[in-house]
Amino acid sequence: SSRRSWGQLVTAGVGGTLLALYAVVIPFVTPALRKVCLPFVPATSTQIQNVLKMLENRSGSLVDIGSGDGRIVIAAAKKGFKAVGCELNPWLVWYSRYRAWRDGVHQNTKFYISDLWKVSFSCYTNVVVFGVPQMV
Repeated sequence: SSRRSWGQLVTAGVGGTLLALYAVVIPFVTPALRKVCLPFVPATSTQIQNVLKMLENRSGSLVDIGSGDGRIVIAAAKKGFKAVGCELNPWLVWYSRYRAWRDGVHQNTKFYISDLWKVSFSCYTNVVVFGVPQMV
């Protein structure tokens, strides 16, 4: 009886671990399985500075299409923009929200789980697209 309980415990532990691993990995794998692969490529600090330089003397709202981990949105919010990030990967959206809260700009940022092909960006004054050539 003790041996059987031990076997059930091990089976439940392995099953739970695999389920948790699946839940974490699937949002990162599914974009690669799309017709057009859109991988997560984090922006470098130089690229963020280039975007901010392009936004000098501009104001209004900003949307970052394919915002990833929110680096550009957060940097723009620190410069006074009302910034929004649209990202397909829910894990990256949740992480972006956490980073915005941690950096104290959560009042000026919003992050949405959305397919960039199905969202209207007409209400934004500034549109940032940092993506791979397949996306552009």
